[in-house]
Amino acid sequence: MDDLKRFDRILKIFFLLQSNYVLTNEELQRRFGIGRRTIYRDLKALESAGIPIVNEAGEGYSIMEGFRIPPLRFTQEETLGLMVAEKVMQQQETAFIKQHFESALIKIKSSFLLQQKYHLLQMEGRVSFNRDIKSGNYLPNVIDVLVNSLLTKHVALISYQKRTDTEPIPREIEPVGLYFENYFWYLLAYCHLRGEYRNFRIDRVSSVQLLEKQFTQEHLPLKELRTKISATQITPIVISVEKEHAHYMFWERMEYGFKKEKETNGRLIMYFDCPTHPVSFARWLMRFVDIATIIEPVSLQQELVQILTDGLRNNEKGHR
Repeated sequence: MDDLKRFDRILKIFFLLQSNYVLTNEELQRRFGIGRRTIYRDLKALESAGIPIVNEAGEGYSIMEGFRIPPLRFTQEETLGLMVAEKVMQQQETAFIKQHFESALIKIKSSFLLQQKYHLLQMEGRVSFNRDIKSGNYLPNVIDVLVNSLLTKHVALISYQKRTDTEPIPREIEPVGLYFENYFWYLLAYCHLRGEYRNFRIDRVSSVQLLEKQFTQEHLPLKELRTKISATQITPIVISVEKEHAHYMFWERMEYGFKKEKETNGRLIMYFDCPTHPVSFARWLMRFVDIATIIEPVSLQQELVQILTDGLRNNEKGHR
């Protein structure tokens, strides 16, 4: 039994190495819950089986470029996971993301055994994903160009229009990373115009191109930088919520920095240290606008009213 477990682990290590650029010994230890020496032995076993493993000093392990063995089989659970991912992406309105995912999925499916393809066909129509995933209208090549900018470290020139701007403003930026949040794609980038990191909503980019200029500095990884920025950009927010309906907000409020609550005259006063942009908080609160009101800051009250006013105006235009 122990030999079978080790064989299974070694096989998983192989596929992990094949699907990643580089993996450190520490990452493998965390994933499998085993020690450094055991990882060394498993890697030696792969080398003995003819797998050309490269050990990059100070970086980690990888498989020699050009060496590939397609996976022989996916488990039933893995196949189901791919199907769920496909269902999610079918609802993704960002056309280029959806298109590239479908292209990658076709390549994955091409390695399926005949029986696996049959099982996939049998499950079709028996798995559904109804979560509403909404995104705005995006410039067709915007993410492709921004990713290229990030990888090649060439400055990107975008035309960007905030909701409060009357026309797009050109900005030279150094992209750090992309993330999907509150139904929109965002870019975190260093903005030369402002001299600081800014978040850009991708559907507000009207043009994009790569420049010959190289990045002016090294940037932290996306997650690390967002955490660092959030720590210095906390916005205190206080709202009042009808007590009998407050439970509808329970599951998501932690994402917006919920701290505490107290009851006053049949209502709950909730206190937040919001780590995201205050407008993101306002857009989340719109879902509960019939049961909740913003006490402070006053500027966020005004922002919420403006968003609702703009929404009503847009819908009135749509019915004409």
